[in-house]
Amino acid sequence: MLLLLILALAFPPTMQRALDEVSEGPPVPTVSAESWLLYDDTFDFEIASHRATAPASIASTTKMMTALLVVDHAEMDEVVTISRRAEATGHKQIYLRAGEEWTVGELLEAVMVVSANDAAVALAEHVGGDVAGFVELMNDEAAALGLTGTSFANPHGLEARGHHGSAADLLALARTVMSRPELARLAAQPTGEMISQDGRVVDGESTNELLDIVDGAFGVKTGWTTRAGDVIVAGAERDGRRLYAVVLGSRDANRDATALLEHGFAVFTPAERRLVPLMEDPDDAEVLRSSLPAATLARLAHLRGLAKREEAPWE
Repeated sequence: MLLLLILALAFPPTMQRALDEVSEGPPVPTVSAESWLLYDDTFDFEIASHRATAPASIASTTKMMTALLVVDHAEMDEVVTISRRAEATGHKQIYLRAGEEWTVGELLEAVMVVSANDAAVALAEHVGGDVAGFVELMNDEAAALGLTGTSFANPHGLEARGHHGSAADLLALARTVMSRPELARLAAQPTGEMISQDGRVVDGESTNELLDIVDGAFGVKTGWTTRAGDVIVAGAERDGRRLYAVVLGSRDANRDATALLEHGFAVFTPAERRLVPLMEDPDDAEVLRSSLPAATLARLAHLRGLAKREEAPWE
């Protein structure tokens, strides 16, 4: 009762309403994933995570690195001749044929949209000279990006010794991938139509079902193997807020990622932002510290730090 009286005296009605809204914020959802991370790209803030740096099988999210190296080392109109090794890759594929010619751009679409393993191998051979050379490039780039928990053994993500990553590393990789306009466009593309140099057409749907499920979804990459379980790096943007959810070792990655993204959009609300100026007054800040959960206080402190920069991201 005393606390409520203090709050009533301390804040004008608009601020009291904001405090009430923030105090009733939603709990972090329970998900099935063995490791996961929810990140607010707009406010540069990790909202929540579980074992985010733990090593894990990453399946076809591997192809984010493959695609990144391709756009950085090849032109989209370069012609690739399909090898027998690429043809024989197996599992998810667009059924490339040895001796066929495809442009880099068409194969890249197959990798990012359809998650084609055969296209990933064809591009790896084209850029790296052979698969081993490309894997070396992958690991060099991982080191350059600071992905200390990641090691690559192939360009597609099928299980192999020494091939693993982490939720934290996949987030960093995804943010880099989405900084490339060609890859951001493909990540958000619900369908693909790939055409070989001799006119053979292959149609396919995106493996990312969240593009049709989550409002504002823009990518990024899915994956699955028996060992890795269900995997996804998901992104969505609403009203100027851009979020990423990374889910590894899940029984239902779509459900887990959706729950995390919806939770993310429910925090850093306008109500929280209205409370940030109160952090500047010691008395007001003390009332906030005694009234709000630790996670909410961490977000307010982070927003306060952003507000002190030259330009706050919500202005």
